[in-house]
Amino acid sequence: MSKGLLVSMIGRGNYKKTRYKFEDGTEIEKFLFGSALYSYLLTKGYNLDLLFVGTVNSGWGELIDLTQDIEDQNLKKKIEEAFGKISGKDKTIEEGELKEWVSLLSEALGTNINYILLNDPPQPEEISQKLLSLFSENDYSKVILDITHGYRFIPYAVSLGILLLKNLKDFELEIYYGFLEFQNEDGTRPVLRLNHLEELVKLSQALGILENTGDFRHYYKLISDNQEAQQIYFRIETNAQIGDSKIRELINTPVNSEYVKPMHEKVKNKYLKPLRADRTEDRLKNRARFFFERGQYLKAVLLLHEALILLVGRLKGKIGSSGLEYKERWKVKNELDQLNYSEWKVLKYLRNACAHGTQPQLQDRSDPDAEAIAEARHAWENEEKFKEVMERSFEFYEKIKNGEIKV
Repeated sequence: MSKGLLVSMIGRGNYKKTRYKFEDGTEIEKFLFGSALYSYLLTKGYNLDLLFVGTVNSGWGELIDLTQDIEDQNLKKKIEEAFGKISGKDKTIEEGELKEWVSLLSEALGTNINYILLNDPPQPEEISQKLLSLFSENDYSKVILDITHGYRFIPYAVSLGILLLKNLKDFELEIYYGFLEFQNEDGTRPVLRLNHLEELVKLSQALGILENTGDFRHYYKLISDNQEAQQIYFRIETNAQIGDSKIRELINTPVNSEYVKPMHEKVKNKYLKPLRADRTEDRLKNRARFFFERGQYLKAVLLLHEALILLVGRLKGKIGSSGLEYKERWKVKNELDQLNYSEWKVLKYLRNACAHGTQPQLQDRSDPDAEAIAEARHAWENEEKFKEVMERSFEFYEKIKNGEIKV
């Protein structure tokens, strides 16, 4: 059975016993909300480890909430003795005392309990360091975050650390809040599952993927009911032919939530509309620019090289709008070689070096391409030179397209 982790904060303690009401109507009375949430999640079939975050002056004794139903009298006595050592209004806990206390609680619950003991006041770097260290040793399928108690900034620091870890480890995130500031008519305090925050986390990750890779599939799964986004992306990524109507359909897809609309307009303008270039070669060139700006140089050089062949082939009347005339492509490449444009030659040799992982070779110094080969070799070994060559190649493309360079 997959295991989850419940992360809960502990403040200075002296909490009042509170009856919490969950959204399904379940009521649980505890001092510490994290304890109530743990009990609730167990009834829902969760298999959980626990992580508590607090300072040396936090009310660690409040964790006794977790042990209400202990039947083992010897263990119960040990817990009561340990509780006496750490309880008290002005008690500053020591590492050894907390370790003993948590060990007894783990034994009583039959689950793994970890803690992060912080200085008071804690430093954010201290929180991140200990959180990252703990997660490096464990893998969880789900993390449940309780942001109810503790210094106000500690839940933020922990939340941001967990978001960082979510990019490295594939777990689901649930966020809960015990709404102590509000009271229901029956005297209970409502428990909020902050689903919208969870949605924003997923959306943020999907936008990160879109920004860095151009992959819009995760984004569309979250914001729309579009069933074809997956196939459209596959065809774009494999340079397969795709009708403009499909791209328009993707761009005009209605979103599911009002709050997404302003953001989606920016997404359409920045990422999707460049896919609607009138001609295949322009779409390839736009994609080359996209990947080039994100350091994905192999994709960029391959796409720009292909875009130039299609552009020249179309202008010379040898390649139609479909771009499927493979024999004609070879002829166009050969004709480009004969035109003796250095921009094309350098790009060609650089493309081959990147595609095959081999340094451009110069067999004979009298070779008319010697200078282009040397420049391509330099670009293959030096990022700044690579960028310079690519920018010159993009400019070369535009000059051909605009008729400034005749082919």
